[in-house]
Amino acid sequence: AETPVRIGFTYGASEHSLNTFGIFAKEGSKMTVIMDMAAEADGASGADHTALSGVQTKLILEKDAEVTLVQIIRNDNAKTVLNDIGAKVADGAKFSVIHLFLSGGHVYNGCKADLVGKKSTFTADIAYTVGNDAVLDMNYVALHEGKKSVSEIKTDGVLHENSKKLFRGTIDFKKGSSGSTGDELETVLMLGDDVENKTIPLILCAEEDVAGNHGATIGELDEETLFYFESRGIKKEVAEDICARASIEKLLREVEDPKIKELALAELDQMSAGVKEEA
Repeated sequence: AETPVRIGFTYGASEHSLNTFGIFAKEGSKMTVIMDMAAEADGASGADHTALSGVQTKLILEKDAEVTLVQIIRNDNAKTVLNDIGAKVADGAKFSVIHLFLSGGHVYNGCKADLVGKKSTFTADIAYTVGNDAVLDMNYVALHEGKKSVSEIKTDGVLHENSKKLFRGTIDFKKGSSGSTGDELETVLMLGDDVENKTIPLILCAEEDVAGNHGATIGELDEETLFYFESRGIKKEVAEDICARASIEKLLREVEDPKIKELALAELDQMSAGVKEEA
């Protein structure tokens, strides 16, 4: 497909909805699928997260196929959002996921790639900024079965305003996956004492000739960085907002879709406006 396939969702504040998609990429084919999931703000306080929206996406990639799946989740209310992805990747095929979470409410995201083929590849690039008592629960699994298969999971995000985040990242080398490599890297910026971060990396190995790596950087803005901003007349709150936007804007540069960029940047601008008013 020469142009991206676009799928848009707009969920009402109290709406329940479930959607299932199947993506079949034939041998040697290439395609990009963009899903924009937006939940309307309900304006109510004390909401109980009873409204539920779920999306399931199943993918089959034949030999040498390439699929890029871009999902942006913009959840401004107390809705619970479930997002599930499962992919089977054949010889030489490449499956890429780009996830942008600009969310309130409760978001539970799961993604599993079964690398059954020789030299199959799975990459996941994730960026998020969550606040307003939000919960973001993520689970990514790279299942290596084919020889010389490759996986790379990169996560970069910001927590603020009493938000909670749980990231599970699993790299599983099965018997027969010799020559395979898996890498996982996470960066978390925590803004405030009332945020909660949990990181659970897991590397499983049933094969000798493999390489699995995990790295994480978790912390607050250091005094040196804050001094740099303040020496240029930038207040702490605005400096934190600049850093919070950085991970999202960086990943947006990889999304070749002007509309998605416009929607995401508008969401960030709205969040930044509140910060500037407080500052």
